[in-house]
Amino acid sequence: MSTQRLDLFISALTELLERTNDEPTILQEARVLLQALVQHDDWLPDSQAQPSAERYQQYPLFVDPLGRFSVVSFVWGPGQSTPVHDHTVWGLIGMLRGSECCQAYAADATGTYQPQGRAHTLRPGDIDAVSPTLGDVHKVWNALPDQVSISIHVYGADIGQVQRWVYPPEGGRKGFVSGYSPVRHDPADPLVQRLASPLPLTTMAQVREALLIREEIALLDVREEDPFAHSHPLFAANLPLGRLEADAWQRIPRRDTRVVVYDNGEGLAEPAARMLQSLGYSQVSLLSGGLAGWAAAGGELFRDVNVPSKSFGELVESIRHTPSLPAPEVKALIEQGADLVVLDARRFDEYHTMSIPSGISVPGAELVLRARSLAPNPGTRIVVNCAGRTRSIIGTQSLINAGIPNPVVALRNGTIGWTLADQTLDQGATRRFDLNQLAHQTESAAAARDVAARAGVQFVDLVTLHRLQSDAHRTTHLLDVRTPEEYGQSHLPGATSAPGGQLVQETDHTVPVRGARIVLYDTDGVRACMSASWLAQMAWEVYVLEGLQAADLSEVGTAHRPQPATLYPLVHTSPERLQHWLGHSDTLVVDVGSSAAFVKGHIPGARWLLRSRFEQDVPTLPPASRVVVTCPDGRLSRHAIAPLRACLPAPTQVLWLTGGTQAWQASGHALDVNETGLVSERIDRYRRPYEGTHNRREAMQAYLDWEFGLVEQLGRDGTHGFHVI
Repeated sequence: MSTQRLDLFISALTELLERTNDEPTILQEARVLLQALVQHDDWLPDSQAQPSAERYQQYPLFVDPLGRFSVVSFVWGPGQSTPVHDHTVWGLIGMLRGSECCQAYAADATGTYQPQGRAHTLRPGDIDAVSPTLGDVHKVWNALPDQVSISIHVYGADIGQVQRWVYPPEGGRKGFVSGYSPVRHDPADPLVQRLASPLPLTTMAQVREALLIREEIALLDVREEDPFAHSHPLFAANLPLGRLEADAWQRIPRRDTRVVVYDNGEGLAEPAARMLQSLGYSQVSLLSGGLAGWAAAGGELFRDVNVPSKSFGELVESIRHTPSLPAPEVKALIEQGADLVVLDARRFDEYHTMSIPSGISVPGAELVLRARSLAPNPGTRIVVNCAGRTRSIIGTQSLINAGIPNPVVALRNGTIGWTLADQTLDQGATRRFDLNQLAHQTESAAAARDVAARAGVQFVDLVTLHRLQSDAHRTTHLLDVRTPEEYGQSHLPGATSAPGGQLVQETDHTVPVRGARIVLYDTDGVRACMSASWLAQMAWEVYVLEGLQAADLSEVGTAHRPQPATLYPLVHTSPERLQHWLGHSDTLVVDVGSSAAFVKGHIPGARWLLRSRFEQDVPTLPPASRVVVTCPDGRLSRHAIAPLRACLPAPTQVLWLTGGTQAWQASGHALDVNETGLVSERIDRYRRPYEGTHNRREAMQAYLDWEFGLVEQLGRDGTHGFHVI
């Protein structure tokens, strides 16, 4: 159930109260807002709609941190009523469900409160008002003798803390402070039962057994990427605690997947496991002993990122003896004007940062489809490079496996090898393959299909795909391996964009559930087959979808990414309001996106924090009465509001910047591009020795030495199941 309607109501009411304190204006405009809210009965959480047999319940939906207003759900069981009482502040009542009766009261000559006028009945969508200036004393009861009724009340204060009065029939008055009812959860709800039970433990041996028998399992390391990259099991997937709400439903779509969570003693695993349970995952456990327990039980530990793919690449080279040339030899051939082309198999952004002179960007899955157009002469030598080793090995072997007539070699050790040879890399290159040049596509498609079949790939049509997707006991990922541009123009409903070269390189990120099913498709018959051939050799159950028609690719734009509702209502704010506050008030911007994105551009004066470090780092922030939370697109920041508020002193107002920093920039506001404002240590991103242009020689050489030892580590681990055709 989404709280978006409540979020928008609270946000609009907050803006109204910042604009005026004139009560008639507030009541008039807030009435319209409340009426729009209660016209829809699809947003109130079940936990705040539970009646009690003892008395009516009043659940706090939102309490303004500055005490200016509160929003409360009143839940009335059959026959339940209030005493005659007042409020001492303005209030609005909106009927959401059922019906209630209201009887106004006024003092007679003796000071005793008597009914005034006739009682009136509220039905869904109706609004009533109270105020010391309008009439503030009334009695309310459920109008239905056999049903629960629910109304939404809005008051001009934190009503649970206001000193108020009840007026007994015999006269006089008695003071009271209402407080709020505790949120009620159904004890029979399986989620409530799971959250109340100790988390089960899963041993290293049990994880290993699941991997060996190809049972679906997600082994999640919930630390930040940098500590993850220093030590983890082979098939562990990194999903930091601060990204769980934003990413878990996309990356682990089946909620009854077996999920095993660990950290290395940082205290992140149990909160992450409970969060996953709250997100609906029903088979969540902790790894017994965490990372240390894995090692103590004899489990192999790996370092770096995307290790399954990198170790597989080393295995391919060791078995197939994939040909390669060292950097000095390739440089000499280029300078001699030899008949060769250099094809860079990395993402374009990596290529653009630094590349081999004369190199052309052809990300991995494009190689077999594009190589004949880029090297039409069979005598032209093709040199495939990446930053290190994996993508150049896989790319070179792809061309060889597909029977490209040209001589093909990998640039040994990629741009790292080039740099270690004291050779200069290009920066800012823009050479790319032409999407419209598809020489020998039919021939390439036939060859790619043959390679896929030899690797054990299965071929399915749409009918079979739908059958696979309807299997509630298996995870099925539908991935579009074409370029992101092609995906944006049209794609299958429900498909995720996963360009094939990066998919093979980063399978653990795209498909963190080991043992899941993967279905790939393209529109050319080449890219999906070649990508699938490698996934099959990496022991994935993989299919290629065939027989697609243009009309089948009926969706356009970016994919819808499922995201849960926030646990607490969000107060939205706009870039325009934030701009005003930054110039005139005590406002602090907190950015919870990636540190890399923050450095590339952030709202002036913003501070960058890691959510996993809130408890340690929030106390170091400068004091502010208002905090606006952002990230590049607003996804992460939505879920950071509640944990951030818990670490801030009361009363601090915490708001969500709608649309994030991208919305700020789209509104014409400038960004600061620097490292000023970094509060947390930048452990959210592992510094790869093969990315960028300022890596230490020792780090680059150490990275190559590590890759050379991966085949031996695979043997010690023994869970990979890889085979090489």
